[in-house]
Amino acid sequence: MSAPLACVALLTLVGLLTLGAACSSSSEGDSTSSGGVPTSCDQDNRKDVYAQGMSKQGTSFTVRVLDATPAPPAKGTNTMTIQIVDLAGAPIDDAVVGVTPFMPDHAHGSAVKPVVTPAGSDGKYAVTSLYYPMAGLWRVTFSVTLPGSSAAQDVAFQFCLDG
Repeated sequence: MSAPLACVALLTLVGLLTLGAACSSSSEGDSTSSGGVPTSCDQDNRKDVYAQGMSKQGTSFTVRVLDATPAPPAKGTNTMTIQIVDLAGAPIDDAVVGVTPFMPDHAHGSAVKPVVTPAGSDGKYAVTSLYYPMAGLWRVTFSVTLPGSSAAQDVAFQFCLDG
């Protein structure tokens, strides 16, 4: 075999091996990008699975997600109704509630600031303008300042949104 032909054959073989490696999938079902970040919501074990009534407990209160539109949360504009109760389950009205959506894998939030308003009594609050501009894992942090307190406490849910 001549030197130029051998070189072409070698480059072809290297190219085929590289292409094969790029297109192969792991038998382990690895769904991570080269940075180790999961790329599929189905495989992302960091997410909370949305369910009506799901809750997260803080130091002195619990936040319950009573409903969401759409449900489960999705890319685009979302709304939620949450309820804040003390550790005994009594509703907490008149809390100051902030909501911060943040995408940890991309280190950014949303350009749209969510709006929180009291939704009657029983510790219910409406969250509107909850905007997720892209698919992926989103951490939604609820910062709650209880009546009579000056310090906010945080609880966070993590939702993985499909594209």
